Amino acid sequence: MLSRDPLTPETLLNEAKSIDQALAEAFAKADRLPAPLDQRLALYLGESRALLHKLESTYDQLVARISANILDSNQVPQVGATLPEFCMTDSDGKLVWLSATLLEKGPLVLSFNRGPWCDYCGLELHALSRAYPEILAAGGELVSIVPETARYARKLQSVRGLPFRVLTDLDLGYALSLGLVFWVGEKIMGMYRGFGIDLGQFQGNGGWFLPIPATLVIGIGSEVKARFVDPDFRHRMCMEDILQAVRGAAKT
Repeated sequence: MLSRDPLTPETLLNEAKSIDQALAEAFAKADRLPAPLDQRLALYLGESRALLHKLESTYDQLVARISANILDSNQVPQVGATLPEFCMTDSDGKLVWLSATLLEKGPLVLSFNRGPWCDYCGLELHALSRAYPEILAAGGELVSIVPETARYARKLQSVRGLPFRVLTDLDLGYALSLGLVFWVGEKIMGMYRGFGIDLGQFQGNGGWFLPIPATLVIGIGSEVKARFVDPDFRHRMCMEDILQAVRGAAKT
C-alpha cells in the first residue's frame, strides 16, 4: 500500500505554493484569451473550481444569500438617478471629488473592486486598462474604487499596471450609501485567512465587509447613464457596453 507523506508545515506550504502557481497560470491563460471579458472570467472560474472547489462552492452559497437583498434594494442607483457626491483620496493621497474632479470634462466610469488579491477584479481591471484609451478618446474618464487603504490601493495600481486612478472608499462608506456592501460571513472569513487574505489588515478595520463589484457610467449632472450590478462578483460588465454608454453620455 502506498503511504502518504505526513502533512507537515513544509508539505502544506508546498501545496499552497503549488495552488498559487496554478492559479497564476490560470489567470495568465484567461487574461491572454482573445475573447470578451465574460469568456475570460468563465475560463478562470472553471480553472478555479478545479483547484479550489470548496471555495467556489462557498462563493455560490454566498451569492445566493446576498442576491435578494442586493437586487431588491432601493439604495442601488438606477439608470436616470443622480449619483451622490463623494470625496475620496487616490493612491497618492490626493483628494478627488466626483463632480469637481472626475466629471469636469466628460462622462465617468466607476468600477467598484475588491482589492489586488482578487483575480476576478484583476481580469476586469486589465480589460478596463485595454479599453482606457478608447474611453479617453470618447471624452470619458475611469477610476477604480476599493475599500482598501492607500498602501494597498497603490499595490493594486502597481500589480495590475493600471493607467487610471484608484480611490479608497474608507470603511466602505460610499459603497454602503449605494447599497453595495455585504458581510463575507464566518466561513469565507476562515478560508480567506487560510490563504493569507486579511481584510481587516487591508481595509484598516475589523468589519470583513466587501463591495459588490458594480460598474456605473456617469454623465453630466452626475446622472447614471448605465450600470452593471451583479451580486456574483465573478460576473462583470462587458467593455462593449461600457464604451457604448460612455460615447452616448458624451453626446448628451
